[in-house]
Amino acid sequence: MSTASARTARVGIDVLDSSELRRLIKRPWFLRFSFAPEELRHAESMGAARRLEFLAGRFAAKEALFKALGFGFLQGIAPREICVEPTTRGAPAVRFTGRAAQLSPRPRAAVSITHKQNVVAAVAIGIPQDTTTAADQPRHASEAKEPDAVSPTATDTTVPAPQRAGDESDLQTTAFLRVRIGQEEAHYGGGLVDGARILRLFGDLVTEITIRTDGDEGLLAQYDNLRFTAPVKPGDYIEARARLVRQTRLRRVVELEAHKVVAASSGAGASAASVLDAPQLVCAATATTVVPRRKTDTVTASNHTAKES
Repeated sequence: MSTASARTARVGIDVLDSSELRRLIKRPWFLRFSFAPEELRHAESMGAARRLEFLAGRFAAKEALFKALGFGFLQGIAPREICVEPTTRGAPAVRFTGRAAQLSPRPRAAVSITHKQNVVAAVAIGIPQDTTTAADQPRHASEAKEPDAVSPTATDTTVPAPQRAGDESDLQTTAFLRVRIGQEEAHYGGGLVDGARILRLFGDLVTEITIRTDGDEGLLAQYDNLRFTAPVKPGDYIEARARLVRQTRLRRVVELEAHKVVAASSGAGASAASVLDAPQLVCAATATTVVPRRKTDTVTASNHTAKES
C-alpha cells in the first residue's frame, strides 16, 4: 500500500452461501491454502454444521479483507496468511502472518462477520496507521511465521482468482488431482517410481487449466525450476495441484506441486500404509504452455497493446 492509502480507511464486503464451500472444505489442499492453522484447529472442535458455518465466515472475511486492503485474492499473499481470531470479547480480530505481515506499511484491519441461515456476510475496514486499540488485539499474538511449502507462491504478475470459490466450475485458475500409485508403476530398484509419472500428472493439470481458460488443451512448452524432493513408491497416494499465475496473449505460466499424503509401509506388512501427519512435497515445478491464437485475435492483433515477452 502507498503512504496515502495507509492514511485512508478502505471498506471491503463479501457475501456468500455457506453451502458453496461444502465440497471444497473436504479437500485438504483447500483447507491448508485458505485457512491459518489456528482457524483449522478451532474449526475441528465443532460439529459438522457449525464447522461449515465457521469456515464460511472466515472465508468471507478474508475476501472482504483483500478488498479492503486493495489486493486481488491471490495477488502477492495467500488467504492462510490472514488469520481471523476471536478477541477476549469474542469479536473477530485480524492477524497477518508470512508475506502479509511483511507488507510495508504493515496492514491493519477490522472485520465483522454475520450469519443468517446459509448466508454469510463479512465487512472489513482497512484501518489507517496507529489507530488500533489494545482491546482489538487477538488472543494469540505470537510472532508471524513464514508459510510452509503447501502455501502457493505468487509472482509479481499473478492472475486474479475467481471472486466466488464455491462453484468448482468457476475455479478456472486452479486444478487438482489425487491418485494412488500402483505396483505396475515401479520402474527402478527398491520399488521406486520414475519422476516421469509425476510429470504426467502435471501435464494433465496444465491441460485442464488451459481447457477451462481457453477452451483448448494447449501445447506444453517447457518446465522451469523442476525439482524432485522425495521418493515415490507403489501404494503412495499423491495429491497434485496447479495454479495459473501469469498469462500473456499466447502463453500461460502454471505453478505445480505434488505432495504425498498417504505412504505405503511395506515394513509393517505387505498391504500396510499410513496417513502422513503433514503432506510431503515430492515434486514442484513451473510450466509454460502455449495456446493457439484465436481467429478473433488476428483481427484485433494490430490494436492489442500487450506483447509477448
